[in-house]
Amino acid sequence: MSNILKSTNPTDTFTQSTLTSRDGTVIGFQSIGQGPGIILIHGALNDSRDLSKLARELADTFTVHIIDRRGRGMSGPQGIEYSINKECEDIQAIQQVTGATYVFGHSYGGLVALETARMVQSFTKIALYEPGVSTGSIPTDWDWIVQYEKAINRKDYREAFTSFVKGAGHSPLTRMPNWYAKLILRMVIRGDHWVKIKELLPENLFEHKEVQRLEATYKNYQTIHANILLVSGEKSPETIHQMIQLLSQTIPQSQTLILTKLHHLSPCNEHNPIEVAKYIKQYFLS
Repeated sequence: MSNILKSTNPTDTFTQSTLTSRDGTVIGFQSIGQGPGIILIHGALNDSRDLSKLARELADTFTVHIIDRRGRGMSGPQGIEYSINKECEDIQAIQQVTGATYVFGHSYGGLVALETARMVQSFTKIALYEPGVSTGSIPTDWDWIVQYEKAINRKDYREAFTSFVKGAGHSPLTRMPNWYAKLILRMVIRGDHWVKIKELLPENLFEHKEVQRLEATYKNYQTIHANILLVSGEKSPETIHQMIQLLSQTIPQSQTLILTKLHHLSPCNEHNPIEVAKYIKQYFLS
């Protein structure tokens, strides 16, 4: 069931909608543009607002729908029985309402897109920017998740965030002493940016437990029939590029693209979504 709510800001062309997913959870999404439908799925410490610039860049050619994944914005909580399967059901529900046959996923959102495409062959083209897939090809130390959860339980959110940044391996801080990494993050991430991250740390924990659970299951993606573009940023760690190569060797109809000067967060508003949008648009129009 969809309930379209017009934006109250006359300068904002997004419309807000809600629907009810399979387990009864309310899922919200924002829409903009005209043309073939494309669903954008954001990463772990993000919500729909973080992909708004990317959406605007695509809106002259596509009808863009940005989901608020569970635990964010207009959507309900993750729920006590949370798993990535719930996220896949949410994407299927949006696809059924909008008729979109294209999807873009960033980071954990890319993993959601892959799992959805594996379960239902309803998308014709998929673009993924550094999907949150752990291939198991390089030994992963998951002890950081234990440290993260302990810090959350004692409400030491700065320590939890530091454990995540170092453990996820997307930052040069990975190789630095914990105290120094924590100090740098405290100086760099402050104000409203920190408030938002802090609020999403519990959801981020459960999502990365799913990444851990799905480690080394990437060979399941050889059953995906959709055409898939696997994008990475030149400045991202080598482990990201290795993961992309393994996925390209596994997924039958796939191609890879490395974007110069970009990094893991480039699709998000405060980084370089315009450059990402240019290549995403070319791919979906080809």
